[in-house]
Amino acid sequence: MASISLNPNHPPHYIEATEVYRITPDKDSPIKLRIASGGAGQSGLIRAFAEDFIKQYMNTAGASPFAVAWMASDTTMSFNSLALKAVDMSITYHPIAENTAIQQGIADRREYIWRDHWMLVGPKSNPANLPTSDSVSIYDLFTHLFCACIESQTSKSPIRFLSRYDKSAANIKESSLWTAIGQTPWSHPWSSWYHTYIDFPFRALEVAALLGEYSLVDKGTWWSVEPWVREKLMIFKVGGDKETDPLLNPAHALVSSKAENSRLANAFVDWLISEDGGQAVVRNFSKNGVVLYSAAPAPIPHPSTST
Repeated sequence: MASISLNPNHPPHYIEATEVYRITPDKDSPIKLRIASGGAGQSGLIRAFAEDFIKQYMNTAGASPFAVAWMASDTTMSFNSLALKAVDMSITYHPIAENTAIQQGIADRREYIWRDHWMLVGPKSNPANLPTSDSVSIYDLFTHLFCACIESQTSKSPIRFLSRYDKSAANIKESSLWTAIGQTPWSHPWSSWYHTYIDFPFRALEVAALLGEYSLVDKGTWWSVEPWVREKLMIFKVGGDKETDPLLNPAHALVSSKAENSRLANAFVDWLISEDGGQAVVRNFSKNGVVLYSAAPAPIPHPSTST
């Protein structure tokens, strides 16, 4: 959901590309597709998508060499970039806000493209003494963590939780988990144990590791950061693929209603949802020997009608 209204008469807003992907040595090939995304760009998944798609599209459509640009962005920024006509499409992680973006008219297509998963991580010393049993729910873990943080504030080694606090998908998810257990540590009176740190996923996780703090992170980021980060932290809970799992992190592609190259953007999304295209990339994309994401769930077939 964009916090900026779509102005059809306003010229496109310029955002500098974080990375530009080409499959030919020709560095002058024009950028034809601009994608706003966060952690999937940092993990390298957007690059993998772009390079495979460019090759396939040039071969099947007879297209001239072109480039795909990735604009580093969190979920909220991605909605605004669509409204500002700064990107052709975005990858976001908030189904309700995505549907609202369609209603707002800033996007005219939405497709489920892969499943990421949230993880609660923290220092290996586990100062909050969180239970490690798989049967413990994420809500019980957050409740346990809240009590430990409160009780430790007068000690020499207070326990803290790092929040990205930037309206990213991670910030929105951890906020929903706190409110689910009846807590809002960011409100008055301010909770000293609630460390607000505004940055992209990799750096936020690095800081949590350096400071020995608990945090919520997506699986793609966890397995893509430098090894020393994971060596300082441990996983207490990781989401699964069930749609009812509170730690499921579904990724959707939104196509801008004002895309400069709408035909190419829609061709890319068609490829993303195809089994031998983007879904094959998702199923095989790994870092450090671990497949990071799950393919999108198969569409639910409509029941046949008998005559």
